[in-house]
Amino acid sequence: MDHEEREMILELFPGTSPDLLPLGEILYYRDGEGRVVILEKGPPELRLELEPLSGSATTPQVCEACRRHLSGSALGFFRHPVGGRAHHLRYLVLCLDTASCASHAEPERLREILLRGILT
Repeated sequence: MDHEEREMILELFPGTSPDLLPLGEILYYRDGEGRVVILEKGPPELRLELEPLSGSATTPQVCEACRRHLSGSALGFFRHPVGGRAHHLRYLVLCLDTASCASHAEPERLREILLRGILT
C-alpha cells in the first residue's frame, strides 16, 4: 500500500484508528538483544517489541506468526505488555528464525499481532 493513501486518510480523518488504515509495509525481525520486533511503517509508524523468555518448547508447537507446525527447538516463547500496561502480558510462541518465519507469515497476520499488542 502506498504511504500517500494513509497520509490522505489521516489528514482528512486525523482520529482514524490504525486498524482501519490500509496495510502498510510490515517488518518482522529480531534485534541485537534477541527481542522480536514487528513494525508497520507509517504514518503512523506502529511498533511492537516482544521480549524473549528463557526455555524452549519441549514438544512441537504452532508458530503464531507463520502458523507452521515446528519442532520445539525451532520455537521460542515471547511476551509483551498489552496496550502499554506492564501487568497485562500476552505470551506468544514464535519461530526463532524470524527471516524464515517472515517469508511464510502473511502480512495481515503480523499486523493482527501488532495491533492486538498496542490497541487492546
